[in-house]
Amino acid sequence: MNIQMIISGVGGQGVLLVTRIISDYVLREGHSLIGSEDHGMSQRGGSVITYLKIGDFNSPLVKRGGADILLSLERNEALKTLHYLRPSKNGQNGGLGFINAPDPNYMNEPIRHYLRDNGIEIHIFSADRIAMEMGSVQSTNIALIGFASAHPRFPFSHEKLRGSIDRVTPPKFKELSLKIFDRSLSEGQKLMNL
Repeated sequence: MNIQMIISGVGGQGVLLVTRIISDYVLREGHSLIGSEDHGMSQRGGSVITYLKIGDFNSPLVKRGGADILLSLERNEALKTLHYLRPSKNGQNGGLGFINAPDPNYMNEPIRHYLRDNGIEIHIFSADRIAMEMGSVQSTNIALIGFASAHPRFPFSHEKLRGSIDRVTPPKFKELSLKIFDRSLSEGQKLMNL
């Protein structure tokens, strides 16, 4: 397994919890993992980006056009990090992105054109809505993971991700987090016609 991944959002959205969940999963599967975090004023709602490399890598930073997966918890942060997703080439699929946004059509035409031309697949999902409906606005991150895990190209199985959420999530949030994950997975399966 060789995967380069970007997780982006703003301070307080749980980017680091997503990183811990993915890290728990990967390490339990016996894969190598290196990563780096970029916290710009994260305590005040500033940008937070995590770079993760799973497999045989020497440097933690992901270069522009190198990421296989993007998980973005905030729509504007997604626009800032889309350039990390790799274009398709030599018959290989382009990068795969999952973005939390209320409007699936929020990207302008030049951005959509860039994504189409480069074979980059983006799925937009209102993870905020699921988290709010289920009474846990701070669980947008769990909702986005659940949604992403419905995609057949997402490299982490939803069953094992669920186990990582169970292990990593603080006890007082665990039960609700697992319910939010399950509901988002179900919605993802319906929306992606799986």
